[in-house]
Amino acid sequence: MNTIEAVTYKGIDTDLKLYEEIERHPGESIYALAKAMKWSTGKTYSAARRLEGAGMVHIEKSVKNGREVLMVKPKTWKEYFTPEELEEMSRPEFMVEVERLTRQAWQESEG
Repeated sequence: MNTIEAVTYKGIDTDLKLYEEIERHPGESIYALAKAMKWSTGKTYSAARRLEGAGMVHIEKSVKNGREVLMVKPKTWKEYFTPEELEEMSRPEFMVEVERLTRQAWQESEG
């Protein structure tokens, strides 16, 4: 592994660790996340910005105890779908079709 690959791998690992913490504590501040991770606020902020750039989280300004802070929240599952896809999923027959396709794929993988 060359230096660039090693740095990239370490960055991805850092981001995933932070994302797991954000999922456990949605809506926490960068400072609180850094404290929980035992990281610097700079490292935490950089990882959070990469996650935001990847479309996995939202970073929002908020006022907490009279101070402006940056809060980090994971995207909701609905944000990953278009309005048309959400409409389709709300149809009662949608889950019946999903179950049928799942069973079919399972049977094909075993036989």
